[in-house]
Amino acid sequence: MASFRYKALSATGAVVNGTLEAVSERAVIEWLREQGHFPISATEAEAAGWQRWLHADLLPKRGPSTRDLAIATQELATLIHAGLELDRALQILIGLGETRNLAQPLGGALARLKDGASFADALATDPAFPKFYVNMVRAGEMGGNLEATLRRLAEYLARAQAVREAIASALVYPAILLATAGLSIAVILLVVLPQFEPLFQDAGKSLPLATRIVMGLGDVLGATWWILLLAAAAGAVWFRRALERPAFRKQWDILLLRLPLFGDLLIKMETERFSRTLGTLLGNGVTLPVALGITGDTLSNSAIAAAVGETAVGLREGEGLAGRLSRSSFFPPMALDLIRVGEETGRLDEMLLRLADLLENAVKHTIERLLALLVPLLTVFLGMIVAGLIGSMLIAILSVNDLAF
Repeated sequence: MASFRYKALSATGAVVNGTLEAVSERAVIEWLREQGHFPISATEAEAAGWQRWLHADLLPKRGPSTRDLAIATQELATLIHAGLELDRALQILIGLGETRNLAQPLGGALARLKDGASFADALATDPAFPKFYVNMVRAGEMGGNLEATLRRLAEYLARAQAVREAIASALVYPAILLATAGLSIAVILLVVLPQFEPLFQDAGKSLPLATRIVMGLGDVLGATWWILLLAAAAGAVWFRRALERPAFRKQWDILLLRLPLFGDLLIKMETERFSRTLGTLLGNGVTLPVALGITGDTLSNSAIAAAVGETAVGLREGEGLAGRLSRSSFFPPMALDLIRVGEETGRLDEMLLRLADLLENAVKHTIERLLALLVPLLTVFLGMIVAGLIGSMLIAILSVNDLAF
C-alpha cells in the first residue's frame, strides 16, 4: 500500500483534495468515481530527503509528451465539431484512455473554465500547455474559429513530433552499438584479464608494454568502478545545474552550433522549428512581434532564441524580419531569402511554412548522411579497441610460450 494525493471535481463542480492509501493510482481513480467524483489527478506522495533529491536531479519526472498534446488537441477539435460545448468536450476528453497523461492538466483547466475563465486563461496556468499553444487558442477564441485553430495546432504538433521520432529512431542503432561495445570492453577488462594474471605472474618475465598498460587499466577499473560511477553521476548533476545558468547555457549552445557536421544539423533543426512555429502563429492571426516572442520560447538553443528576441525588438524599430535575422549569422541564407520573399509578397506565413517543409526534408537527409558516416566509423573505432585489448593478451601469451621453450 502507498499513499496517494488526489484531486477531483464533485458533482456540484467543487474541487476535492485529499490523500488515500491504495495499491495503485488506478485504484484511487476507481474509488473517486465510486464516490461520484470526477478524477483530476492521483499521484503518489513525494519521497523525502535523499530520495527527493535523487528524483529531482537524476530521475526527473516526465510530463505529457508532444504526441499526447497532439492527440488531445485533435480529439477536442473533433468533439467541438460534433456540436458539444467546450466544458462537456473537456469532460469527455479527460475520460479517454488516449489522453490519460493529460488528465490532470485538462481537469485543472476544466475547473478554471467552470469558474468563469476563458479557455486560453484556463490553459495558461499549467506548464503542460506551451506558451505558443495558449496564445494560439486565445487568438482562436477571439476570432471565433476555435475548432479550426485546434486542428491547425494538432497538425503542427504532429509534424513536430514526427521530426523528433525520426531523429530518435535514427540514433537507436548507434546507441545499441556503443552500449554493446562498452559492455564487451568492460567484460574483457574486469572478467577476462584477471583470469590471466596468475599465468603472467608465474612466468617471471617482464610483460610487453601493451599488456602492462591493459592489465593496469583493468586493475584500476576493477578497484575504482564505483568511484567512477559516483563521479559520473555527480558530473551529470553539476552539468544539469550549470545549464540552468543563462550565461553558461548560452556559451554551451554556441559551442554546439560550431561543431563540425552536427552544428549545421542543429541550425537546420532550430530554423525548421522557428519557421513552423512562427508561420503557424501568423496564420492564426497573431501579430508578428508577439509571435516572435512566443516562437523564441519554443526554441531549444538559447543562442538562437536570444537572436529571435532581439529581432522582435528590432521590428518595433521599423526593421524587416529577414534583415534583422541576418545579423545573428545563425540562420541559413536560403531561409533568409525565402523570408525576405514572404515579406515582399505579403505572404510571410505561407512562405515560413513552406520553408519549414523544406528544412524538415533537409534534416532527414542530413541525418541519413551522418548515420551513413557515423555507423562505420563507430564500428571500426570500437572494433580496433576490442582488437587491441585481445591483441595485447595474445602478445603476452606468446611471450610466455617463448619463455617455456
